[in-house]
Amino acid sequence: MAEKIFEYIAGAICLDFANTISGARGQTNVSEHLNSYRDLLNWGQQAGLLSAEQAVYLEKKSKEHKIVSNRVLDRARNLRESIYRIFSAVAVQKKPAAPDLAVINNELARGLCQSRIISTPSGFMWGWEEPVRLDSIIAPPARSAADLLASAVPFRVRECANPSCTWLFIDETKNHSRRWCNMRTCGNADKIRRFRSRHRQ
Repeated sequence: MAEKIFEYIAGAICLDFANTISGARGQTNVSEHLNSYRDLLNWGQQAGLLSAEQAVYLEKKSKEHKIVSNRVLDRARNLRESIYRIFSAVAVQKKPAAPDLAVINNELARGLCQSRIISTPSGFMWGWEEPVRLDSIIAPPARSAADLLASAVPFRVRECANPSCTWLFIDETKNHSRRWCNMRTCGNADKIRRFRSRHRQ
């Protein structure tokens, strides 16, 4: 079976992580894309957070420790939903719920102890102590969420205007008018709806 190809269009890795659900949360069109620990690894590798060697190592380790890897998957989904609720609230100038902020802070505390600054041919970046742990992949979206909240741009976070979508993104347009997560999908769907509505009238 072909691996899921994830989309990275939100402008921040934490929002891309929140967008690993398609459709709208709480509606019948919702579709989960993190159905296994391997899906989580695929997301991390496609995001550039894991090397191919690290992904292979973690997949092998996950098969040897299935209970632990399933718990990591549950933690990842829990973090994802907290990230979604936090930035969905921020998008409408509401205060995020304290329990959701606590999830971020808890994962930060667990993840930062594994984090290292590493040297690469193009400069320095965040990495992990080796060998990577099964839950290492949770740290980057938690750190990204904290960085985004503490930055000057959280007010530019938007939730897609399509009522059948709950994807988040950073509005980087000059006049702050972006409404859709993706013009090819949700934006085009809105155009079709308005076209059909005019013709019905």
